[in-house]
Parts: sequence; C-alpha cells; structure tokens
Amino acid sequence: MVSTGSIGGNAPTESTLYLVKGGTTGADVTGEWKGLGLRGNSSAPMKFKCVVTESHRLTEEGAGFKAMLDIVLPWFQIGSAAVSIGIAEAALGSAVQHVTSSRLEHMGQSLAAAVPEIRARVARMQLAVDSSKAYLDQTLGKIEAKAPDAMLGVLGAKAFAAENAVHATDEAMRACGGAAFGRQLSVERNFRDARAASVMAPTTEILYDFIGKAVSGLPLF
Repeated sequence: MVSTGSIGGNAPTESTLYLVKGGTTGADVTGEWKGLGLRGNSSAPMKFKCVVTESHRLTEEGAGFKAMLDIVLPWFQIGSAAVSIGIAEAALGSAVQHVTSSRLEHMGQSLAAAVPEIRARVARMQLAVDSSKAYLDQTLGKIEAKAPDAMLGVLGAKAFAAENAVHATDEAMRACGGAAFGRQLSVERNFRDARAASVMAPTTEILYDFIGKAVSGLPLF
C-alpha cells in the first residue's frame, strides 16, 4: 500500500492510497534493515518508478489520510500495543526464571528470596504487564460496543503499552544484573525491542498530544 500526494492537493493530509503489488517493475527495495533489535522487522527504503492505473487506487482521490486514520491507525495501534505487551511478558518471564533459579550460595537462597529489591522489581513488572492488558481489553470492548470514546482508547493503547514495556524491561535488566546482558536470557533482546514502539510513528509524545487535544475538546488536526 503506497500513499501519495493527491492530484491537485496542497496540504500533506491530501493523499491517495494505491495498491502496488510485490514484484511490480519499478517498485524496488533499495536497502535492508540494519537496526537496534527488531530482528523480524523488514522495514527498508524503497524507490517507486512505476505506472499505476485507476484499478490500483484504494481510496477516493484525496481520501487517503482519512482512510489511514479510520482504518489503518486503529489496527496498527492495537497490534503495536499487543506486541509491547508480549515483549514485556517475555522479559518478565525470563527475569522470574533467572531470579528464582540463580542462587546466592553463601546464603543458600535464590536471588528472589534473598533480595527484597529484586522482588519489588518483579512486582513492578507484573503490574506494568497487567495494567497494559487491562487497558487494551477495555479498549477492545469499547471498539466492539462502538463507544463514543473508543478512539481515545485506541490512541492511548499504543502509548500506554509501549511505555509500560520500556519500564518493565528496564526493571528486568536491573533485576537480573550482569546476567541480563547474556544471551542465555531473553532480557537484553526484550530491552532493545521494547524501545521501538515509543519512537515509531505515531510516537508516544504525539499520541499524548492527540489524547490531550481530545480530552480538551480540541481538533486533532
């Protein structure tokens, strides 16, 4: 799916969406993903020099931005929130496994049993995961019920889950100490991957701005 400026449009929001199938001559991937984490990501720069016909158009002329807001954004927000929750859960599981199985031999206890601060970090991770799940479940319920404030939940789902994942994976790194940097645990990978959602458009800061405008009765754009 390709977004282009609409014919005769002047504003950035005046766009049209087209379907350009993979393998189309002139639609070329010009690089590969080389980044911090996200090994499953296939983001890459592309170059388009191809002809599309009316049959390739997915929206009315100039209606691309509206389609992205009404259709694409909710799916992306919900999916991104679910990914952030999964990353936080993975970090929690890996951290709990480590701190309950690794022992301080001179004390004859596991890390979790011996160090109250580690237990506190595990607790904060669990609360972060649980609260993100609850917010997402509430948002899905509002979507299904077509509640008037459903879009507010959609805007908040990604921001809330993303920031909770950042906090949870930070706690996991601290709870596991030096072992967190080793690949025998998933924590170092979770730590890196969790940070993507916060800076991936719409960023957390942009979503906060949208939510603030909505709550204040202001137009989003």
